Amino acid sequence: MPIYEYELVDDDCLMCPGRFSVLQGLEDEPIGYCPTCGLPCKKVVSRATIKTKADLSYEQAAKKGMTTYKRVKEGQWEKIAGEGVDGIIGTAEDVAAVNEEQKSSGKVLDLDKKE
Repeated sequence: MPIYEYELVDDDCLMCPGRFSVLQGLEDEPIGYCPTCGLPCKKVVSRATIKTKADLSYEQAAKKGMTTYKRVKEGQWEKIAGEGVDGIIGTAEDVAAVNEEQKSSGKVLDLDKKE
């Protein structure tokens, strides 16, 4: 059974941390209310763990149709393997807009960060 993450819609509860995990079956309906305080909640995208063969290399992934990118610096990624574009570059305005949105929301999603 997978573990799904939820967070409060308004995020103003003093009893809850705001984000919580629930063990649910694939066919189960998403829950609509926090089990602790009863406030409305929504399912959120969280980090996923995908198991692959230990010896699967970037080149092998490319043979299966996947393109792999590596972050070079903020707003810039370069292709490691696959048939996609050679690089992805965000404009300075794009990078500034994303940074401003993250600051205003108070929530930052950094997929490059190791936990």
